Amino acid sequence: MRRGERPVLQLPWPLLVGFVLFFGIQLFSHSHSISGFSEKYRPLAKPFDSTIYRGLSMGSEQLFSYLLAIRLQLHDNQAGRHIRYRYIDYRILINWLDEINRLNTRSEYPMMLASRVYSQTTDQQRLRLILSYIDRAFMDNPQLHWRHLAEATVIAKHRLGDLELALEMAKKLADLPESVVMPRWARDMQFLLLGELNEFESALVIIDALLKSDAVNDPDEKRFLHEKLLLFQQKLSETQHN
Repeated sequence: MRRGERPVLQLPWPLLVGFVLFFGIQLFSHSHSISGFSEKYRPLAKPFDSTIYRGLSMGSEQLFSYLLAIRLQLHDNQAGRHIRYRYIDYRILINWLDEINRLNTRSEYPMMLASRVYSQTTDQQRLRLILSYIDRAFMDNPQLHWRHLAEATVIAKHRLGDLELALEMAKKLADLPESVVMPRWARDMQFLLLGELNEFESALVIIDALLKSDAVNDPDEKRFLHEKLLLFQQKLSETQHN
């Protein structure tokens, strides 16, 4: 059990009863609808304000936020079938993620759903909306959410084919102060993307600054940076002679 969390049996009994009733109703409606399934999609309703959920949680915001996240995920499965993401209103979906995050700012769950579940949409407009949410939510707690912004950077590059957007997000990772603890590769994404954009001069400036600073101490990382430095110098020379 994580420090600061209360055992389930120590929660207020009205809240425990509410949880049981909530899941019971959810399971009943889920199983009852299987027999009479229709293709009609039940839209995602707008969430309440997080202050209402906080009042209902009776001091157990962590558990209640987890419950709401599970409820959100269950919406994707109606009448025993998985609903394609193209049916979901992503603006309302992001409202849900925002309210759940406000209820429990120490949870990674909303960002995990955004970067690993709802990013699976094939609709580029919806994908851009979810990446925009990740980018925005990352700024609220970079230490907690840097990994999800790194995932969003990869998605922007490979799924959207938008190197400029990927570079914008990678730069935010690179510009974080050293007090934010994360692996060096996350900070290195910026100059790697600059190389793919043929912005070799900018990439060389960043690498040179890293090598001259005290930010990089690991021998393997220094070796990697030196290799990239030589590679980008060679590519820059080739472009200047063409």
